Amino acid sequence: MRRALLFLVAAAALAGCGGATKPSGPDPSSATAATVGERTARFTLLVGARVGARDIQSSETGQISFGARRAHIYKLLPGGAIPQEVVVVGPWTYTNANVDRAMNDRSVRPWTKLDTRRLSARERTQHPDELAHIGVLVRLPDGVRRAARIGELEVAGERVTQYNGEVDPARVVAATPSNARAGVRSALANDYPAGPFLASYWLDDASRVRRVLVTYATPKGTRISIDGRFSAFGAAIDTKLPPAGSIQDITP
Repeated sequence: MRRALLFLVAAAALAGCGGATKPSGPDPSSATAATVGERTARFTLLVGARVGARDIQSSETGQISFGARRAHIYKLLPGGAIPQEVVVVGPWTYTNANVDRAMNDRSVRPWTKLDTRRLSARERTQHPDELAHIGVLVRLPDGVRRAARIGELEVAGERVTQYNGEVDPARVVAATPSNARAGVRSALANDYPAGPFLASYWLDDASRVRRVLVTYATPKGTRISIDGRFSAFGAAIDTKLPPAGSIQDITP
């Protein structure tokens, strides 16, 4: 009886102080693994450029898988009145690329589909990997050797901790699984400086990447800002497609 009483007292003390359930705080060295381990997320990506005295910005929102090739993306590009919609299912990329023409010509199918496996190296530069372009953001912490903890703040009722660090693109590629390495390498080359660059990123108490912010200047002086945010981890991705009669196959 005495041993049972001591056990209950100890258990109550652990419960009162939080025990093993109390979050230990983020670990920047495991940020990418913790985020990718959630399998999916909802995202918002803002890309801005300062060209002379003119500010240009594009935005993307939607859902993305960090493992399987699945995504549903909405893009609003500068000067575009109608958002672009992109659905990725395995090697197939579907877009509403012809929607403007279809509104004026009923013979035009508003959607296109492309089998990315059939693209040549040159054609791949014209059709960048939509998933890698977004997913590379949560892999940037893998390229930081020594992350500097800046501080905490509360966003939508949840605590996040900011870290700053210098990202080495080569380290990011090396830490990426081999089956995704080509896409990540291409996304880094297309969107970021060739050499090391500074990044700020915010992690929640589960070490998951909630926000990544990168700003830099191109060799010609154009200021670039890339701001990505992630939430709703683990949710199912809606990849429902329009009727087959609305889709034109543009695979070479």
